[in-house]
Amino acid sequence: MKKVTTYFMVLCGLLIILGGCGDKDAEEEQEQTEADTNISEEENDEEEVEDENKDEERDEDKENREEEDEERESQFEDATEDDIAKNNGNNPEDLTELTAMEEVDEIEDKVQDQDMTKDEDLKLREIYGAANASEDIEYDKVKGYYVLELQAGLSNYTSSQSFSEKWVAFALPDGVSVPDVDEIPSGVVVVTLPDGHKGVAVKIPNIHEISSEYVYIDLPLIGTPDDNDPNENLYLYNVDGNAHTAELIGEINATREIDFSVMKD
Repeated sequence: MKKVTTYFMVLCGLLIILGGCGDKDAEEEQEQTEADTNISEEENDEEEVEDENKDEERDEDKENREEEDEERESQFEDATEDDIAKNNGNNPEDLTELTAMEEVDEIEDKVQDQDMTKDEDLKLREIYGAANASEDIEYDKVKGYYVLELQAGLSNYTSSQSFSEKWVAFALPDGVSVPDVDEIPSGVVVVTLPDGHKGVAVKIPNIHEISSEYVYIDLPLIGTPDDNDPNENLYLYNVDGNAHTAELIGEINATREIDFSVMKD
């Protein structure tokens, strides 16, 4: 009987130990399961956050592309002068600078025009004209006429006046004229002087205050001088070549050195 009791107590102890171990294993297993569950939930949360971030990035990229497309369409529809200039191979900055320079030139021209002295206020005694032969008049056998290498100009000797687009005129001797040929230089017209002589008027660049301007041209001439009363004066004119009109302003001081006597039959 004593053995049975001892055996029973031992068996109960074993069962208690086994039960304790089983509970411990169950707790550990439950803890491990809970940990795994927590990890899985964290991973799921991270994946969800990552997916949300990707969705946001995709949406943002889509919005950016749409904005870029709208901007390109707007630029295409509302093409500016700069775009046109670029397509034509020009630099818009150069065009802007050129436009600014043109505006400055226009302003300067207007100021200069305002500063120009009116014809009736010009002091003709302070204006000197020149009509000189740079070389002796020579005959061109090929072209069939004489050639006068002419130096024509105007000088202003006072700062109180300026003038623009004036023409200086000198007389041709009787018997001498300008032929109707293609070689007549631009800025040259034939006028009738106050004494009845035919003359040649030459356009001179603008003169501002005290300064001088000269032009050099080859003037075709024909004929033989036959003039017992030559006119060696110089005159100031306004000329409109398109309208074929010439308006005498007045006689000016003259420097004239042209020898027409070399012209012979």
